[in-house]
Amino acid sequence: DSGLANIKSLAAKGELTATVVQEPTYTIEEITVARKIIVYVTDSANNSEEIGKKFMQIIPVELGGFLKKSGLKMAGPPLAWYNGPQAPFVFDIGAPVDKKPAATEGRIKVKELEAGKAVVAHFFGPYDLVSKGYTAVAEWIKQHNKSVAAPPYEIYVGDPGVEKDPYKVQTDIVFPIK
Repeated sequence: DSGLANIKSLAAKGELTATVVQEPTYTIEEITVARKIIVYVTDSANNSEEIGKKFMQIIPVELGGFLKKSGLKMAGPPLAWYNGPQAPFVFDIGAPVDKKPAATEGRIKVKELEAGKAVVAHFFGPYDLVSKGYTAVAEWIKQHNKSVAAPPYEIYVGDPGVEKDPYKVQTDIVFPIK
C-alpha cells in the first residue's frame, strides 16, 4: 500500500517518468574499402561524454585548423580507432584527406588505410550502445569464417550536433578482414 501511495504521490508531482530503452538498429555487409590517407590526433578520455567533448574540440579546431593551413580537404567523414573497450579510453580521431600533407605539426600525425575487404555494421543508435554493433560484426565474422586483418574503426557518418535523435545518427563500425 505504501509503495502504491509513493507512486501516486510521485505521479501527481510529475516526478514519475518511465525510461524506454530502445534497441539500436544496424545492417551488416561485406565491402571493399578504398585506400585512404588519414590525419589524426591521439588522445584519451575517461567516459563517453568526455570523448564527445574532445571530439568536438579536436575535429574542428586542431584538425580543421591544420587542414586549412596545409591546403588539405577532407575526403570523407571523421573516423576513430579505440585502444580497448574500457576506460581510460585511448583513441585516434582523424579525418581522411585528399592528399598526404607535406609536414605535420603539434599532435597531428598521418597514417594510411590500405584498400581491402572489410565488414561494416551501419549502426543507428546512441554511442553508449555501440558495443552491440561490435558484437554483431564479430559474430558475423565468426559465422562467415573470416578473420580480422587490422584493428576496427568507427566512421561518424551522421552528426549528433545536427540530428538530435540518436537513433537516426549513423556510425559505421568497420572491421578490415582477410
